[in-house]
Amino acid sequence: MKNLRTFEIDIVALKSGLHSFTFHLDNSFFAYFKEHQNGFIEKGNCNAEVILEKNEHLIRATFSINGTVELVCDRSLDEFDYEVEVEEIILYKYSEEERELTEEIILITRRTPNINVGEFLYEFLMLDIPMKKLHPRFWEEDEYLDEYLDDDSNDDSNEYSDQYTENNELDYLEDEDFEQETDSKSDEDADQKTKKINFIYSSDSSKEEDNKTDSSSEEEKIDPRWNILKNLKNNQN
Repeated sequence: MKNLRTFEIDIVALKSGLHSFTFHLDNSFFAYFKEHQNGFIEKGNCNAEVILEKNEHLIRATFSINGTVELVCDRSLDEFDYEVEVEEIILYKYSEEERELTEEIILITRRTPNINVGEFLYEFLMLDIPMKKLHPRFWEEDEYLDEYLDDDSNDDSNEYSDQYTENNELDYLEDEDFEQETDSKSDEDADQKTKKINFIYSSDSSKEEDNKTDSSSEEEKIDPRWNILKNLKNNQN
């Protein structure tokens, strides 16, 4: 394959509605991208269908790809066939200029004669290939290893969680003991203050009683004849 003209679709002649196009992706297709875009998929056998839904505002393209591609195992370097199943959507929106707006939206003008879906087909296949390419004989072993690592990670998390909970409980108990000790100390201080107040009050009361007692004692010490003389003097006046 020298170019991607095989994957061009004439959109000017399309009427509004649904239109289906099929493509076969063989070794020549993958060899082209290996040579021109340094792709790592060298061989494959896939069938692709592109369904265009056209209206006055845009063209909705649905890509479906099924088949196998040949990969090289990262562990053993053995070649193996990897099954692919892809479903993606691209929107071609009518605008005043032609440019890629986002990864899923392409701007085209009403004068755009055709669209080429070849690069999208290869790109979608590349995205469907796993980062770690393993031969099927290693899948069960790799799955077991992943589960083991997940379980070990969960155990570490649970152990950390238990330790965290235990530390929180200890902190709570220490705080509770401290509060109880503080409350007990506060009660003792309150009792001491009450005793001091009672003591002061008792002291003041004792002083008043002592004053009354002293006054009575002084009255008792005065000679009663002075009272008689005061009364006589008052009568004379």
